Amino acid sequence: MNKHRTPAAVVLAAVVAAALAAPPAQGQDDVPDTKLSTSAKAFPSKAGTKKRPRGLKIRASARIDVEPGYEPPIVTGVDILVGRGFAWNADRFVKCTKRTLDQRGPDGCPKQSIMGAAKITARADTIFTHPDMVFVNAGWKRTLAYTTLYRPALVRETIIVKRTKVPGRRWSHRESLRVPRTLQVVAGVPIQLVSARLEIGGKRYARDYIASTSCPRGGWRYRVTAYYLFATDARGEDTVDGSIPCRR
Repeated sequence: MNKHRTPAAVVLAAVVAAALAAPPAQGQDDVPDTKLSTSAKAFPSKAGTKKRPRGLKIRASARIDVEPGYEPPIVTGVDILVGRGFAWNADRFVKCTKRTLDQRGPDGCPKQSIMGAAKITARADTIFTHPDMVFVNAGWKRTLAYTTLYRPALVRETIIVKRTKVPGRRWSHRESLRVPRTLQVVAGVPIQLVSARLEIGGKRYARDYIASTSCPRGGWRYRVTAYYLFATDARGEDTVDGSIPCRR
């Protein structure tokens, strides 16, 4: 018989110490802290009026930061509330259809229907991938975002960005998109968005696709909500308010 037994108190202390030192395990109900940050600018920032709208270009960026030790989430959708002071004149310009994009890509659409682009950075297991988006005019009710992912496998999808009016005086309308499952998991690998940069409007052939009609106090306001799917199958969301600087 071993005469040098380890006292139970020592064993218990060792177990507690090991538990405290271990990194957090992602249990079924574990949802990490996340932070969504955004910024946006308009060119020009000088506002037009209802009688004399001024066409503009919007450049915007977004980033998602996640608590250390946790997997970033998959982004399943985005909603953007757009404040007063803008006019979307999509019905006045050349359009393209989802069917054409699905079959032929942006090259199959009239050049004058292309209104902007975005560059996305995302994690795909141990690598970073950089999907491209091309924004194509399909009328006031929707914009088409033709998305091309190159790694870990080639995927091309047309995402519909729906535009709906919002009652009340604070917001003008809502832009909503849902990410198709084919872009959430590719070749068995979750696609975890890190950041995005976009530019829309201000094209030479469609200068007032987006136009300013006033400069509200506090700037042109917006509210972004991102919807998440975590590695544990839990769901969550982040909402952030922002404004685009403007001057009268």
